[in-house]
Amino acid sequence: MPVKEVLGVVFPVFSIIAVGYLFARFKRISLGPVVDILLYLTIPALVVSSLSRKPLVTDDLLVISAAALVVVAGTGVLSYLYLKATGRTSLRGFYLPTMFMNSGNLPFPLALLAFGADGLTAAVIYYIAVSLLVYSVGIFIAKGRGGFSEIFRLPLIYAAALGVGLNLGRVEIPGPLLTAFDMLGTATIPMMQVALGIRLHSVKLAYPGMSVAGTVIRLGGGFLIGLAFVRLLGVEGANAKVIILSSAMPAAVINFIVSHRYDVQGDLVASVIGLSTLVSLVTIPLVLIFLM
Repeated sequence: MPVKEVLGVVFPVFSIIAVGYLFARFKRISLGPVVDILLYLTIPALVVSSLSRKPLVTDDLLVISAAALVVVAGTGVLSYLYLKATGRTSLRGFYLPTMFMNSGNLPFPLALLAFGADGLTAAVIYYIAVSLLVYSVGIFIAKGRGGFSEIFRLPLIYAAALGVGLNLGRVEIPGPLLTAFDMLGTATIPMMQVALGIRLHSVKLAYPGMSVAGTVIRLGGGFLIGLAFVRLLGVEGANAKVIILSSAMPAAVINFIVSHRYDVQGDLVASVIGLSTLVSLVTIPLVLIFLM
């Protein structure tokens, strides 16, 4: 794929993130209400809308979900080995940004622009799987006992169940209602990008050595594990490309929210998020060139 076409995919995405970053320089706002709108309204609507667009194959659901689980678990193992080698096994917060990638803000627009509607559907499935892991395993890592129950307090799991159930049951959503889901879900992608830019404005680099290690595990380790999964299982088409792309994403901003809420090395988590996102400005175009 020519470099010009890759730039045509990544430029709109990163430019909107930059708008959010610049906006934060001149206007201070609380991201709390924005995050609530995303989590409780627009993302569930996008999930239902995307999963209603094309008939899903059960194998696709299982393969993409399994890929997300393997990548999260694999980067968790790499993180454990690094912490054990450096004698820092007590740093539970290190696992959050290395294991849980940005599976929404960046992959949604990238998959849509690069691979079309099929790519977006695959990215949504990957996002659902990762989100379920964040709000169960991730909170368990940060909080300990009782963390798994958090998953049932968010509408994502119910939206995913509704979307998949309607799709597999071949139940058509009435046109006007589907249009409403589409309109609400469409707001998700630009809002997530702007919110990411705003959040990055407040991120500071701390723990340089560990931040570099976390960035390598998240970007490099995620890419290699995703690639190995696709090659070993013979996954092809848009599913394979989205699995590799999503697996190579930087750390998710939600990790900072989780670490802040449960007081688990918030500075370290924020530092890995910021550095991995900055480095991804270079690695994401390279991954797209590799895929296309």
